[in-house]
Amino acid sequence: MGTENSSRRGRLTASAAAALLLAGGITTIGLGMHAEPPTPGPTSSVSAAPVPAAPPETGAGPAATGSTPSAPVPPAPDGALPASMPVRVEVPTIGVDAALTPLGKQANGEVQTPSGEPGSPGGWYQDSPTPGQTGSAVILGHVNATNSDIGLFYRLHELTPGQTITVTRADHTAAVFTVDKVDVYHKATFPTIEVYRNADRPEVRLITCGGYDRATREYLDNTVVYAHLTSSHPA
Repeated sequence: MGTENSSRRGRLTASAAAALLLAGGITTIGLGMHAEPPTPGPTSSVSAAPVPAAPPETGAGPAATGSTPSAPVPPAPDGALPASMPVRVEVPTIGVDAALTPLGKQANGEVQTPSGEPGSPGGWYQDSPTPGQTGSAVILGHVNATNSDIGLFYRLHELTPGQTITVTRADHTAAVFTVDKVDVYHKATFPTIEVYRNADRPEVRLITCGGYDRATREYLDNTVVYAHLTSSHPA
């Protein structure tokens, strides 16, 4: 996800059929914004995974409201955690350590994107499950910033299977995910259903832009990291 004037923002467009399966009716995601050519980075190709069928139940209980229990709630028998708002994402191998803010949808069906200012937080799409719940939690981050070529997820394409992503939640539980794969998709053929449909286990998707075209000054691709929950511990 990059930062670009609205007329140049990269976006993911779902087909009418795909839109029926997307959480909350999501149809597009604006992920590109950049006025000046960024330093080119690798754009190697990679693959995808699922979308939430319904918003998570985040309105009840201490985990959902952000109150602090004395200890993390034990995971369910299937390893999933109860709903709890994500507050921070850490990916040490690519230097990511940032707060997370909830993102909704715009009137036109696009998912809101985080601020593109330097040091801005990443965003969790609040109509997807909370990280650690069964399903596919969606986290967005810019590949660049309004005044810099380097944004929160500038190095997202460097992740490889086996590396870890930690999401700290409001219930003071850290959910640890292990990367399964990293895929790069052309925006024009983005596999919306595959990326956003709900998984049958706790998973997370990290998404940003890629494939910067200096001629059009647009991002032509999206990088998607797929990871699954492998452990949790007090944060």
